[in-house]
Amino acid sequence: MDLIQAIVLGLMQGITEWLPISSQGQTIITAIKVFGIDSETAFSYSVLLHAGTMLSALIYFRKDFREIIELKNRNLMQFILIAVLSTAITGIPMYLFLKEISVSSFYLSVLIGLMLIGTGILQWKNKKEKKTEETKQNAFLLGLGQGFSVLPGISRSGITTSVLLFKGFTPQKAFKLSFLLSVPSVFLAEVLFGLKEGIAFEWNLLIAVLVAFVSGYLSIKYLLEIAKKINFSYFCFGLGIFYLIIAFI
Repeated sequence: MDLIQAIVLGLMQGITEWLPISSQGQTIITAIKVFGIDSETAFSYSVLLHAGTMLSALIYFRKDFREIIELKNRNLMQFILIAVLSTAITGIPMYLFLKEISVSSFYLSVLIGLMLIGTGILQWKNKKEKKTEETKQNAFLLGLGQGFSVLPGISRSGITTSVLLFKGFTPQKAFKLSFLLSVPSVFLAEVLFGLKEGIAFEWNLLIAVLVAFVSGYLSIKYLLEIAKKINFSYFCFGLGIFYLIIAFI
């Protein structure tokens, strides 16, 4: 990874992480199609770049996390803990499956395109709201859904907010819970990835993570506000079709 690649990929991760359009899919496709990086390395970069946006979410929601740590909001702590643990049920098998198969850039582009269209369908369908609570059952379902975001093209924020919207949470509450959940989930994913794959130190990779952190922190407030008002299902449909066209061209 050179300096230009680090800046571009870091900015892409920092901005798209808060939108239900799969930041992982965007960084992987850019790394492969624009910079000519092989699919396995591109996947590794996409995982590691989440460390930057994880830190930005941790700082942005620091008051909420302080309440959790100080045991002032036990219900929220329990909700997030169950969701994180249940993520492993679907997430680990998906990750191991991806690591065992060799995926060409063509099939990866097709997969990301189809997954984005699937995310768009979930976002489009889930518009109902009702009075609901942060129950153990909702947390368990949320974690199962989040596990599928290991697949390139499945947006973590997209699928988690879709599950919460489907269960009747308001868009505002769904987005907040989704991003609170992102911090412990990404932290554990980074630790497990580092233990299994090892991390070769690169200055430019560190710069990319720093760029993702800064751009993520600066954009999170505005992009969350936009995400509440815009139906991103159409955006997911458009990107999905775009990637399918790229694959076949």
